[in-house]
Amino acid sequence: MKKLLRFLLPPFIGFSAFFVGIRYSSLYFELKIDEMGLGDLKSFMAFYRYTMPLLFIVAVLTQLLVIAPVWRAMKTKNAADKINVIIDLCFICVLFAFGIAYVIWDPHAGISRLIKLTGFLSVVQLAYWFINLIILYLIE
Repeated sequence: MKKLLRFLLPPFIGFSAFFVGIRYSSLYFELKIDEMGLGDLKSFMAFYRYTMPLLFIVAVLTQLLVIAPVWRAMKTKNAADKINVIIDLCFICVLFAFGIAYVIWDPHAGISRLIKLTGFLSVVQLAYWFINLIILYLIE
């Protein structure tokens, strides 16, 4: 039962937190599927609303195939190694955020828009992983 909780509970709580933030937003009922590629907060909310089941499946698979083995390996590491893994996680989040931001970025909007998109997407990913790791810590 504990193994099942390690795979399902952290993604469920992380996605629930985002769902509550989006569902109880004043923009929720105005979100349309054709607004997903605009690169702003409203388009991110529309993307999340319409692709949530697929994103949850990806989160559970990531939890099962990546996070669980790393979490098990972290039990035997010292504090310096754990800090290094956290720094690596932050770097990976920023790298993926930049890739996603670059794909949805309009070059006519300027580099500052790309930087803002990268920052926003990095914060969203880091918030999810922070929630995920806290839940894993509490389960152990």
